[in-house]
Amino acid sequence: MITILYKTKHGSTRKIGKVLDTYLEHRCQLMDLNDVNIESLEKSDSIVLGIPVYYGKLDEEMVYFVRNHQDLLISKHYSIYVVALAHREFMKYLSETFDYYILKNVKTMAGLGGALYYPELSLHERMILTLMNTRMPVIPKEHNEKIFENFNNDEIRRFAEKIKKIDEAAAQ
Repeated sequence: MITILYKTKHGSTRKIGKVLDTYLEHRCQLMDLNDVNIESLEKSDSIVLGIPVYYGKLDEEMVYFVRNHQDLLISKHYSIYVVALAHREFMKYLSETFDYYILKNVKTMAGLGGALYYPELSLHERMILTLMNTRMPVIPKEHNEKIFENFNNDEIRRFAEKIKKIDEAAAQ
């Protein structure tokens, strides 16, 4: 069994987890970090971590989990997907946060895109988003007023294929 452990604030990381589960023929257990069950993780063959980026940094609670559960994660052939509007920067986010000794054990990594659901953003989040988009434009000027998504479905499919191969190799 593959467990997709994710953290989400507005639902994007969970949404990608569900798409991965579809590509993996619904063989996955999706688990929010807020409801983490270590016993269930220990029964998994593989673990996939979904880590969102907020304000240019990987989610602190997921980072803490990765750093403090290395023995478990390594034994479960873990992979990481990063959810961010600037998804092409995913290696930068990972290498700025984790050292070599953590990253060398990750089987595969990917940046799969991100989303903004404007009605769910606080005023503070909207102000920061405007400032960040001025410095590093990611959101086009002409966009939907309620939602912006730049998920990369081809990359999600390729990532799922890699996970499938890792899981099959782990089962042998």
